Amino acid sequence: MRQITQLEYSIIHNRVAKLSNKLHKNNGYSFLYAVLDTLFPRCEEDIETLITDGANDRGADAIYIQESGSNAHISIIQSKYANNITNAKKNFPGNEVDKLISLVTDISDRSDHLHNTINPLVFSKIKDIWNLIDSGKSIEVRIYLTSNTLPLIEHEMTRLMSFSQQYDFVSVEELHFLEITNLFSSIDRPSESGTLSCVDLQKYERSDCDIRGLVANIDISSYIEMISTENMSSIKRHVFDENIRGFLGIEGGFNKQILQSALSDENHLFWYLNNGITIICKDFTHQKVRGSKIKITDFQIVNGAQTSFSLFEAFKRDREKVSDLVLLVKIFASSRDDISEKIAIATNSQARIAPRDLKSNDNIQKKISAALKEEGILYERKKHQFEDDFNSPTIDSLKLGQALLSYHLQEPHQARTSSDEIFGGLYQTIFSEKLDANYIVKLAKLFLFVNQKRELELDGLRKGGGNEIDEFAAYTQWHLLYCISLLAEEKGVDVPESQEEMEELLSRSKSIIGEIAKEHKAQSFYRVFRSAKTKELIREHLGIGQLNFNF
Repeated sequence: MRQITQLEYSIIHNRVAKLSNKLHKNNGYSFLYAVLDTLFPRCEEDIETLITDGANDRGADAIYIQESGSNAHISIIQSKYANNITNAKKNFPGNEVDKLISLVTDISDRSDHLHNTINPLVFSKIKDIWNLIDSGKSIEVRIYLTSNTLPLIEHEMTRLMSFSQQYDFVSVEELHFLEITNLFSSIDRPSESGTLSCVDLQKYERSDCDIRGLVANIDISSYIEMISTENMSSIKRHVFDENIRGFLGIEGGFNKQILQSALSDENHLFWYLNNGITIICKDFTHQKVRGSKIKITDFQIVNGAQTSFSLFEAFKRDREKVSDLVLLVKIFASSRDDISEKIAIATNSQARIAPRDLKSNDNIQKKISAALKEEGILYERKKHQFEDDFNSPTIDSLKLGQALLSYHLQEPHQARTSSDEIFGGLYQTIFSEKLDANYIVKLAKLFLFVNQKRELELDGLRKGGGNEIDEFAAYTQWHLLYCISLLAEEKGVDVPESQEEMEELLSRSKSIIGEIAKEHKAQSFYRVFRSAKTKELIREHLGIGQLNFNF
């Protein structure tokens, strides 16, 4: 594989350096943060809480747990950042493979000595995984190797792939410098063209004014080749629409049912059981002859991300068997962006435009921005709106919505579990014109204060330190705000303003929530702090409620 160019290195480095200045972190942390933010833009958790990088992390620099129905998707991210182009021209270090193999084995075997060999933040997340398994969830683990370097050398990747194939729930994806460059420059994504092989004469074309469509049965090997990186280590993520690529956070790992369908002895049924792929492009050409090629110019895949990842994984496991499959593909060509937009939305339940962005120019959002600006706080109505401002305190509209939901409306569990509804069904309730501007400013300052304290606690946990209460820092942000709201009510205060008052109420809240966490150590903290019952436990500790719950 070719080496990274100066241009590619600088694209990545400039993004990382900006983020380092803003976060006041080193480049390795900032690179990992940027990768997580790009891979999981719809993440319900704060990016900081996913990061476990530090002493005794056993190769898990970040862990992201997502529940989806009866499944739990576990993303384990290993990240390496080269601070100069000389080191970026080296391969991803092979010794990291042993760490990951050992970690996944210990998680699978529930090793008794694991808690003695790992930092508290990683172990807390592993306990969550075990609790999810105990609750009947089927887990799917995806290992990501991310770097601005050359990929893992071939024999080390083969070793990691061989290990992952021992478990039907483990998969591996590598994002090296080329894929990271494409992800980080997604605003000006590279134009991608490709070729598909049609099965016999099995295709149908239609044309109407300024749009053409082609439905065809495709040889699956040609599709896998078109969407894969040069060394087949990963999928070209930039060929998926940005927000749909965000949806891959939970579906980016393979879907077990699709995978099994592709690899089964009855995989001839795959065509009948799968909805196929939808592609939009600027143009396509083909000949009306048997077995012709379809050439596609500047394409994006707008529906079928889950199928794509599953087929890619199946192809890596058994190329010969998967090569027999036939894939249904719909291709639409138009030079009009509005038509492409409509097709993308109509063919995928995940709209291209995030609900938050649709609301960003609402009058109430502008009013909140103006009120916060008067106090020197930037209000990020759209993601990355102020990424070049390194000095001003910043709160984004999602975090303010979650803070209002937790503190003002006193529904902390919804702040964790219903973040998509903040700009959906809950929008009018949360962002109400009845709110006082001073109240919003004080709440924003309280959120920034609590968040800063939490980040310090998370840093301690990553270094292997912290205490029993601090272990729950990654889960309790919104419940802390809720508890502070109850304590403030007790004092006859709407929102604490002074540093001393915030310190006092935060300290009391941490003690209360720490006690609840200790009482429910046998439960998954991931689940405890997503439950509506937890706020009643807080009320009980304050003498407001008299209820006891099991999770």
